[in-house]
Amino acid sequence: MSDEEDLEPLLKYAREGCVGLSVVVVVAEMKAGAGATFAEMTTALLSVVGMLIDRGAVPGDLVDEEPCFVAWPGSKSEILGRLACEIKAMGEIPETGEVCWIHDPGPGRGL
Repeated sequence: MSDEEDLEPLLKYAREGCVGLSVVVVVAEMKAGAGATFAEMTTALLSVVGMLIDRGAVPGDLVDEEPCFVAWPGSKSEILGRLACEIKAMGEIPETGEVCWIHDPGPGRGL
């Protein structure tokens, strides 16, 4: 599969709501290959999240107030740097609900 084919389902989910990182990790695993190290998986995950950012989706947090999704501030490189630091601090690839969610906040797509 191509990157576009791999990303399209994630982008669809991100337009409808929020995507947990475990779903994004599946695409990253395909990109990194079987037996990938933690460092290789982290690189692949950051690459996939970067491609999602390029297509309008953003990492952020779910909160208990309106709006219920708050995008992480900063440039693409700042956001990916934050994600890399948080993954490194965890010492493992995050599951859904850990670190952040991915959402496409395009026009008319509020949560």
